[in-house]
Amino acid sequence: MNRINQTFKENPKNLLSIYFCAGCPTLDGTADVIRTLEKNGVDMIEIGIPFSDPMADGIVIQDAAARALRNGMSLRLLFEQLQGIRRDVRIPLILMGYLNPIMQFGFEAFCRKCAECGIDGVIIPDLPFRDYEKDYKAIALKHGIRIIMLITPETDENRIREIDNHTDGFIYMVSGAS
Repeated sequence: MNRINQTFKENPKNLLSIYFCAGCPTLDGTADVIRTLEKNGVDMIEIGIPFSDPMADGIVIQDAAARALRNGMSLRLLFEQLQGIRRDVRIPLILMGYLNPIMQFGFEAFCRKCAECGIDGVIIPDLPFRDYEKDYKAIALKHGIRIIMLITPETDENRIREIDNHTDGFIYMVSGAS
């Protein structure tokens, strides 16, 4: 069983999941932030991939992404920093980022690097569900990566059930507009 599902099975309520943007506040602090969060009781970590145009994010995350990019953070550097993280980190790690940098990296190469680093899942806010099913699901599954889809309070119940039937891990509920 993957780490995400295992975490929800062992503790279905009161999980603490923390988001932070890789490369912020410092370029080289990503692995230290992960280790510190786990040591202090965090159950799951969402690691933000900084992007120059984070349209679906609020001002705090936009500022963190801009700072991380100014610091020199990139997807390649993030993967370098995550190499070996599984020697001492046991909780689920999820990357969260936009499709553009992932596509520039190459989706299969991205999934391969995620698997090599021990990333359990990926949240891609601008990945349409139909595109996921048609073009990306098989690649992600081949590498053992869970793609976490987003819903809102306005998402139709039938669509939620369809997403639930075709994904694994969890569904990310966006509570409101940024």
